[in-house]
Amino acid sequence: MVDRLRHSPANQKRIENIETCFGAQGEPLWQEGRVLVGEGVLMKMCRKKAKPRQFFLLNDLLVYGSIIMSKKRYHKQRIIPLEQVQLGNLEDEANVKHGWIIKTRMKSFAVYAATETEKQEWMLHIERCVQDLIKSETLQRFL
Repeated sequence: MVDRLRHSPANQKRIENIETCFGAQGEPLWQEGRVLVGEGVLMKMCRKKAKPRQFFLLNDLLVYGSIIMSKKRYHKQRIIPLEQVQLGNLEDEANVKHGWIIKTRMKSFAVYAATETEKQEWMLHIERCVQDLIKSETLQRFL
């Protein structure tokens, strides 16, 4: 599926739309071969409490930002290269459910989905993108 979307004009337009939503302070995201795999709102654990953040999963990046106006405007864009990402499950507690940890060398944080199904889908898609990236990088080294 990702391979089919790689050269799709609709995929390029979706990624360029995300760039527009972050405005001038956001980094450019479109590049040849990059695919938008999924997007949605997750609750990101910040210093004092969980806050809603818009997340975008691309085949090689995880991008998120604060929501100013849903589907129209985001700020404080953060970009995490997927080759650095590891995931860890969080057990449900009384007041926080459907969470997992996103770990990189520089930063780790907890996120929470609205449902268990949404959590499982996010984790599966992220893991799949990480594995595909590692496979393609390993293949590149042998060529």
